[in-house]
Amino acid sequence: MKPETRVKLRNILLSFVQSIVEVPYTVEELKRAYPFHALVFPGEAIIAFKKQRSIVTRMGQWLIPRLAEIVAKDIYKDVHRDYELVGQLDVAKINVIDNIINELRMGRRKPNHKKEVQEIFKAKSGKTREVRIIADLFVGDFKPGPLFLEIKSPRPNLDVCAESKKKMLLFQALFENRNPQAFLALYYNPFFPQKYRHSFTRRIMDLDEEVLIGEDMWNKLGGKGTYDELLDIIEEVREILSKTKQNKALEVIGVEKALRKA
Repeated sequence: MKPETRVKLRNILLSFVQSIVEVPYTVEELKRAYPFHALVFPGEAIIAFKKQRSIVTRMGQWLIPRLAEIVAKDIYKDVHRDYELVGQLDVAKINVIDNIINELRMGRRKPNHKKEVQEIFKAKSGKTREVRIIADLFVGDFKPGPLFLEIKSPRPNLDVCAESKKKMLLFQALFENRNPQAFLALYYNPFFPQKYRHSFTRRIMDLDEEVLIGEDMWNKLGGKGTYDELLDIIEEVREILSKTKQNKALEVIGVEKALRKA
């Protein structure tokens, strides 16, 4: 990874942490509001519990896509976030895609990426229709073919899974002759140390062919070893934040001493 890429990643991570708003409640107020949680989350931990949901949501919507873009730009030039793709597609292919999605939702078929793509590519009617899809991350010069990522939370609901799958199949149909690569990208496995097993994802996606989780996602974008480098950068940020907190604590102590002397 280039030195300038590491700096950009570190700055984004620092910016994210520094933007987190403190919970406007004391520990005692939260213990009263969540008495049973207080059994498991003592002291300051209950504040972390209160902040966790909003932080994770913003992490998925804001932080991860930006990190993914920076990682991809370390190698590739044609990299875009929230990128609209527009093209003409045979109506028969669109109908096949809609049918696949409906059958997967209803449990009438099991996900099979290779079989689905074959069905779509074979369909022809001679009539076309404009199709518009937005990629969370698009890499046009990706090897071995243009890359389309749907970056989602690790436990997407059924509607999100179905919509992501539809966009992925439409993308592959639009880029049929360019060896298109399309994946649902999940930045961590909430079931660790067990294998990922979210029911809605399993119903809609071919886990082996269409889903990238954690380390595989980052290494797909930046090459082998990218995930380990990212972990190193996160540790650097933790150290910076720790020193900042220590310095602030020393400043407070200094002010208190000065006040006592006064």
